[in-house]
Amino acid sequence: MEHTEERVSRRELPSSHHEVPEGWFLCEFDFDWNIGCDTMGGAWVVKNNRGIVLEHSRRAFSGVKSRNEAKLKVWLWVLESMQSMKKRKVRFVSTCGDFVEAIERPHLWPALHYEVSEIKKELHAFEAWELRIGSWESVISIFFIAQSVKNLGLIQSYVAAGHPRWLDYLFANALKMVVEFFVKAVGKCDCSANGFC
Repeated sequence: MEHTEERVSRRELPSSHHEVPEGWFLCEFDFDWNIGCDTMGGAWVVKNNRGIVLEHSRRAFSGVKSRNEAKLKVWLWVLESMQSMKKRKVRFVSTCGDFVEAIERPHLWPALHYEVSEIKKELHAFEAWELRIGSWESVISIFFIAQSVKNLGLIQSYVAAGHPRWLDYLFANALKMVVEFFVKAVGKCDCSANGFC
């Protein structure tokens, strides 16, 4: 790409509000890894600028020996997935605050130099990107998808449209919060015109 717009924000986002500009996508991701467990799960969810879940994915990883290795594997998988799906402008939200801060201020995080360099290589493929630190509440539904690898033995990796139906209640509540935000922001809401109904 000739021009890559880069933005990194360490600001933690509230769970009810991840608004992105028109033409952008929101990619929230998380992982579930524990010391001594050979298998870990990763998951991501992509939303449009109205907060509608477009796609989600789960992947099982094996042979992961450290937390930083787990984070790097998930980051690289997420970035590769977004590139494969032709998402050119993406805001990435995760709870990996140390990685986000290391990308913004690499001189303060020399121990993460390798991880930062690998992630930055992949970020250059995007037309524009932002990195944000999400709160635990903002990615809880994504964590549950990732956790299903170990807790439910669901090791089949996949990409699917929408959100997982077994988490309807979590995604329905998240969408309700987005609608409430828009109602407060504009004073009224025509749900059908905004694509919420």
